[in-house]
Amino acid sequence: MEEKPPRQPRVAWEEVVAPQESSSAAEPYEVTMVQPQQPSAVYTQEAKDFIQAFVSSPDQLQDEDLKLKFLDSVCTLCRDANDGGLSQDLDVFCHKYKLGEMIQVLLKLEPKNKIRTEVRRLAMLALAGLSMLGMVLEKRKLLRACFESIFFLPPKREMQSLEASLFVRTLHAMDTMLEVMVLSSPASKTIKILQDILEELLGYIARVAVQERVLGRVRRLSRLLANSSNAGQNENRVAASGQVQIPVLGKLLGHLLFKSFRTEKTSSMALDGLRSLFTFTCHQKGATLPEVHAELPAYWESEIISLLNTPSTWRVQAFEKYLRPAERTGVVLVAIEILGRSSLQEKQAPMEFLEVAMKFPELWLMDVPKVVRHIFAYCDEKNTITAHSFCTLLDLMANKWPGLVVATTLKVAPIFSNKVYLWKAMFSVRQTLEKVLKELQIQLQDWHSNIFTQQQKSCLTFLSMLVSDDVDEDELDPLYKELRSLKYSGMEVVSLVLRALVTLSERAETARKIKQVLREFLKIRWEWSWDISVMVIDIFQNVLGHLKKREVSHMAVKVVQNLWQLFDAKEDCVRERSICLFRDLLGKTLCEDKCIMKKYAWKALVCLLLHMSDQAPNVAKASKEAVVAIAEFLKWKELKHLAQTEQTWRMGECLLAKDSSSPEWFVWASQPYLLSPHAPMREMALRFIGLAARHLTKQTEDTLAEVLLELEILETTEKDASIRCLAAQTSLILKSLSKQRRSRFSLCRLCCWRR
Repeated sequence: MEEKPPRQPRVAWEEVVAPQESSSAAEPYEVTMVQPQQPSAVYTQEAKDFIQAFVSSPDQLQDEDLKLKFLDSVCTLCRDANDGGLSQDLDVFCHKYKLGEMIQVLLKLEPKNKIRTEVRRLAMLALAGLSMLGMVLEKRKLLRACFESIFFLPPKREMQSLEASLFVRTLHAMDTMLEVMVLSSPASKTIKILQDILEELLGYIARVAVQERVLGRVRRLSRLLANSSNAGQNENRVAASGQVQIPVLGKLLGHLLFKSFRTEKTSSMALDGLRSLFTFTCHQKGATLPEVHAELPAYWESEIISLLNTPSTWRVQAFEKYLRPAERTGVVLVAIEILGRSSLQEKQAPMEFLEVAMKFPELWLMDVPKVVRHIFAYCDEKNTITAHSFCTLLDLMANKWPGLVVATTLKVAPIFSNKVYLWKAMFSVRQTLEKVLKELQIQLQDWHSNIFTQQQKSCLTFLSMLVSDDVDEDELDPLYKELRSLKYSGMEVVSLVLRALVTLSERAETARKIKQVLREFLKIRWEWSWDISVMVIDIFQNVLGHLKKREVSHMAVKVVQNLWQLFDAKEDCVRERSICLFRDLLGKTLCEDKCIMKKYAWKALVCLLLHMSDQAPNVAKASKEAVVAIAEFLKWKELKHLAQTEQTWRMGECLLAKDSSSPEWFVWASQPYLLSPHAPMREMALRFIGLAARHLTKQTEDTLAEVLLELEILETTEKDASIRCLAAQTSLILKSLSKQRRSRFSLCRLCCWRR
């Protein structure tokens, strides 16, 4: 049996009854005040006495009937004060007993998961009454309390019938309160009140669970604005404000615009709000439309629908002509917010919008500081899809307005902060990098600036000098010692400097200046992180690619020694890039360095042969090309043919036949790959070990014992049945070979003894 809510007290302020949770398109927005009784000094004094007693007794906050009577008394007091011209006396009374704060307390005491009483509805009407009399209230706090109390109630479909009816009437009371706050405020404060309300509403609009309720309130206020723009200045306080500038209007338009692109229940509400807001903005700009004012809503409905149906490339430009610069910026900021914090489904329209906006930066990206601050606030490096969009946007702006972008970015995110990846985006395109470095150089020359450490200043000065055409290589020598300290620096410093050097080394003139840096990089440990390794490899690839063989040969031998540890890196790109660099360096070697390079090339063969079975296709392809390059370097035609035809098994036999002293090295080099995460490489390592172990001598018996131990472990831990079987077979073969060797050795000793 449904519970009945407590009795409804006499209400002095009432709203038009709304049959639905969200107002329909034809629902009037006007506020209607029903006054069932004439002002009475007796009622006024009774209301004051009760309010005073209620506020003075905190224990009464738990009594539902007393709470309802308190709110009813506030409504009565406001009505009588308004009719009797006693608002000044009421203002003193209101502040003395903190009526606004008490209403806020009552709202917070209401249960979050149900609505069974009139407390919320009467609280809205009481606030409307106080606003009508011009009471000075902390409206932002009160608005937040109202929204928190109502928006997060369960869906109407989950409520019982009496609760649902009460909920709808409470929502309508909220609409009454919001409209009264706007319409009753002095003309000088109207825009401030409207701005506060819309800002508070937008704080909830991203929450899916309450979007319909929020959009319902936004739609009502949008209609209020649209109708106010049609009214004469003497008829409406919003219109009396003249050319209304509402800072939050652009963001509001952005949210409604992006929600209109989606096919869901809230789309029609967003479309209705858009229609009203564009009617308002059109009047504010004094635009002339072919339709008369009375037909503007119908005009905008067809206009917006047609715009939504146009290809995404033209949507943004179609809306642009109706917006002021500040409003266009607001739309951009909303797009950034949605991309930074919403689901993938909601990101399509904002992403398309930014793509078009970037084609017309003079129209959409003019407020550089605001856009840059939003990029840094909402960009998340882990969200790779949106991070790429933000980096592209930031790079475009840095190229067009480098001074503003650098100045703003230094304020919101120091250059070596946890947002270094956004700085790296600006350091990834040469044209942008040169402009940004020049702006940073200006900042460095400000001796009062303390945003950089001495090491950071040295690194940035070095990078700035590299892009200058007036600097010789000799002038850079003193700064190389500063780069040596990179190996003791934090990751952010190293990563950003390397990113810049990768970009700068793409140009031959700058690459020659950087060649001295390579010697310092050989001293830096390459195993910092995979992205550091890739950048170091790219720098070597770029610089050595621009130099002649006589300048590269000796350096190439030293670099090869450092590449070995990267062939087995966890990341595919590191394995691929290091193997490709190894391949290229073989062709950069002069005769005097070939002897030692042949030694390294020979030792790398086993590793590269195994990586021809790498599960990453790019790594397998790079390994094959590297083996072919080694075969050409060693002038080994048979190996080249086997590599080109991918006869991996025969390649192992070929290596062992070429050097009879290499079996132990072959086994030693293959052992680590028994633990490879790639099954094909584990299998190939098993086959190579089985092949090489047959050639082991008695002196390598310890190596064989170690291999047998690893094979036993592999038999028990391997998940792939075929590899387990192969490990068992290889183990049996090796044990048999070991017994045969021991038997031959014993027989040999016996024969020697008998002689």
